[in-house]
Amino acid sequence: MPGFSESIEAYHETASAARKLDDFGDDDYREALGELCRSLDEDADLTELGRVALERMILDALEARLLVEDGWRRHPEARDVRIERPLVIVGLPRSGTTALHHLLYQSQDFQALEHWLMRTPKPRPPRDRWKDDADYLASEARVRMMYERSPEMRAIHEIEADLPDECWNLFSQNFAHSSWEANVNVPQYAAWWANSDMTPVYRRHRRNVQLIGLPREGTRPERRWLFKDATHLFDLDGLFSVYPDAMIVQPHRDPVRFMPSICSLCWSARDPLNANADRKAFARSALDLWQRSIDSMMRAREGRDPRQFYDLAFEDFVSDPLQAIRDIFTHFDLELSNEAESAIRRFHDANPRGKHGEHRYSLAEWGFDADEITERFEAYTRRYAVRRSA
Repeated sequence: MPGFSESIEAYHETASAARKLDDFGDDDYREALGELCRSLDEDADLTELGRVALERMILDALEARLLVEDGWRRHPEARDVRIERPLVIVGLPRSGTTALHHLLYQSQDFQALEHWLMRTPKPRPPRDRWKDDADYLASEARVRMMYERSPEMRAIHEIEADLPDECWNLFSQNFAHSSWEANVNVPQYAAWWANSDMTPVYRRHRRNVQLIGLPREGTRPERRWLFKDATHLFDLDGLFSVYPDAMIVQPHRDPVRFMPSICSLCWSARDPLNANADRKAFARSALDLWQRSIDSMMRAREGRDPRQFYDLAFEDFVSDPLQAIRDIFTHFDLELSNEAESAIRRFHDANPRGKHGEHRYSLAEWGFDADEITERFEAYTRRYAVRRSA
């Protein structure tokens, strides 16, 4: 069987045949794809399912590039779509970011990047037509298959085709984001990505957002954009270079709690894909990765206008999410309508914490030492007054 690196051109041909398109846009993604494929060949130990899954992820990214280029060719007016003061959630994984994302999405004042549209970018159709869209139905089927393969995932991280998802789904078009490391052992790629420039990735992110938010009959394109991803922590400077007026919400949680939770989340997806996987070696790499994200974030925030950031304690959000949202709106001088507040409350009541089961994890199963984690994140917890968990 040919390796990933040997198959790069075949992947392009397969994607082109699937979409009947051949324009992948600028070549600025090819270095990242080459580094990823080389690391998959030389570092990874994939199961048969893992190889199929990683190839599918590569093909999805290439197909998405094709769709974006075709969308811009068909709709050159997309370049005129304005994106002003987007609200961006940039907290670490397992710090309440997904719950906050889903709650804010209930406000009709926001539009977000729905999972299915990030996988197959196009001008967003009216919602009552989604069930007639082949791409939407395919996305629903794949989400079901993911939960069948890893049923514990639903209790850990909620993904649905029609709900907003994380920006790494768009970053995949440049093959530059942290989720490759979450899914598979690719240290050579990880070292390359740690020193890469994310500015072109953000430019393509904006290109996708303009296409998805293109004014269409039956849609409301004037709504404010809502983004979310922990990957933003690694290069806030890149984000601000493309979205200079972004409003940043950063939830904070005790690292002793979020590190084993992150590992548990990633392992539920990673375990079926990798043979002879070492849980504790993975945990060490995850600790290094997320400490780097925090260090990068703190450097990027130095000297920036503090009014552009809102720091949210995890405990405050969990105890009273609606009040936390009111405080976010107040900080950024946004109006939270009664209708939006009611919609947020209804969604919260219908989706209580633990709805799909309890997420259990511990420090010991990952070989973590609480004192070491505390020491490594000490500068972070001191600067943002992060509370220690009981």
